[in-house]
Amino acid sequence: MGYPVYFNGVIEVSPPLTEEHARLVEAVVNLEKTELTKPIFEAIQASPEPDLPYHGGQLYVSEDRTTLHPEEGESRHGLRLWLDQLLTHLFIPNGYVLNGEISWDASDDAEDRGSIYVRNNQHEDVDDVIFQAGPSWAPNHFADEPLKKALQALLESADSTGCSEDLVVLATPALDEVRNILQKAP
Repeated sequence: MGYPVYFNGVIEVSPPLTEEHARLVEAVVNLEKTELTKPIFEAIQASPEPDLPYHGGQLYVSEDRTTLHPEEGESRHGLRLWLDQLLTHLFIPNGYVLNGEISWDASDDAEDRGSIYVRNNQHEDVDDVIFQAGPSWAPNHFADEPLKKALQALLESADSTGCSEDLVVLATPALDEVRNILQKAP
């Protein structure tokens, strides 16, 4: 994706990174090919997921080496992949535990936003689902695919045969699926 994104948040590192590991994190994220970074880049190349983000400089280590921060201001996509690669090839093998959250949004695509959650080295990125579509003159009709499918199934299950004008029967499985998805919403 060629448009800018903006990241906000923090990931805590426990125990604090050693000075060497802090230098290594920043060198890898900045795509610096050195003797220090060579083992990490080789491990990434040999892994089942050998990709690297196209852009460097998206993550930096705090001065006290206890937190990771996203690049400030305008950035590019790739932070999720950096976190994944660093967890797999540096943090977990060296006994570090990461926890925190970083959110993102894209200035040129209102539907490209979400959060990266990290808890005890498990991470997951979640796209935002927009429930408030905005004003009628500029609606944003975005909803994630599972929600769209569940709502469509619910609408298709509607049947008013034999009912009064204001009564419609819905299929229980379709209604349960919509309930399940919406329970996960804030």
